Amino acid sequence: MSSNPPFYILPDMLRSWPWKYSICEYYKECQVESVAWLEAFQPFSKRGQIAFNKCDFSLISALCYPKSSKEDLRSICDLMYTFFVLDEDEVAVLCEATMDAILHPDKPRPAGENKIGEITRQFWKRASANAPQSTKERFIKGWRAYLDAVVVQAERRDDAYICDIEEYMVSRRDNIGTDPSFAFLELSLQVDIPHEIMEHPFIAGIQRDTTDMIILANDMYSFKKEFLDDDADYNAVTVVMNNTDCSIQEAIDWISRRHDDIVENCLRLRDDVLNKRNGFPSYGESMDRQIALYVDGLGQWIRGHDDWNFASGRYFGDQGLKIKQSRRVVLAPSSSLLKPVHATD
Repeated sequence: MSSNPPFYILPDMLRSWPWKYSICEYYKECQVESVAWLEAFQPFSKRGQIAFNKCDFSLISALCYPKSSKEDLRSICDLMYTFFVLDEDEVAVLCEATMDAILHPDKPRPAGENKIGEITRQFWKRASANAPQSTKERFIKGWRAYLDAVVVQAERRDDAYICDIEEYMVSRRDNIGTDPSFAFLELSLQVDIPHEIMEHPFIAGIQRDTTDMIILANDMYSFKKEFLDDDADYNAVTVVMNNTDCSIQEAIDWISRRHDDIVENCLRLRDDVLNKRNGFPSYGESMDRQIALYVDGLGQWIRGHDDWNFASGRYFGDQGLKIKQSRRVVLAPSSSLLKPVHATD
């Protein structure tokens, strides 16, 4: 019997993706400023802060928003840190504090409130100062949906609840946080697109496909870490394993095939929008240019997110770039890792 630990192979799901690596020139400057800002709140222990910093959420900001000005990238870095501070804490009680801080950025936070309230207030007061009204409205709507979904996710994790595949995708579209993140894409590209255009089925479809690609990639890359932390019940790999009674590798291959279908649909919609085909109208030269910038930005978001997963230390530690080349992820040496993970096990 082989003594080699079990492993799985990550497919290159962006092998035909037209967007390439790009990074904002203000990455390092904004990283220093944003990390210093967060550390001033002392949200973690010293050891916890060091581990948190290794994830480098400023890097995902710079990779996903490479055309940002320095001012906007700083706000985006602060957004990412706000997301993940909330993600690391007990969310049910804290979500309403962040919502209130978003709605009332000039109101002092109550004495004794968790630091996330003031973190959110400062972030949003700075970020919203020069944002178009429609962008602010979309961010607030997206933030509300994100918070509601995060609470549901926390409850399901506590109950070891495993969804069916479609139920999982519907829920995950809100708690992955892309809607508020895409509002900041508008900010970084300096576009001001009315709600009725953003809600056009083709634009909404591209956004949905972008979100779904991010969900599936995130869950594949995070699976090992979550599994070893005994926190993988709410992950697409586990969901597919339990709903199709398959192994880890078979689940990943299933996810990859679904991802391929989403890529094909997303690129088709993108071509329809850019070339005004299949009923997508022109909104005039200026607005058409802004729409093209936004659609291009969504494509770059996918590439940036993928690059960050391997370049940061969040999921693969210092082995990320090596794994990006080999695609081979080694698990702990236990045969149980190869079997479907049932909530009742």
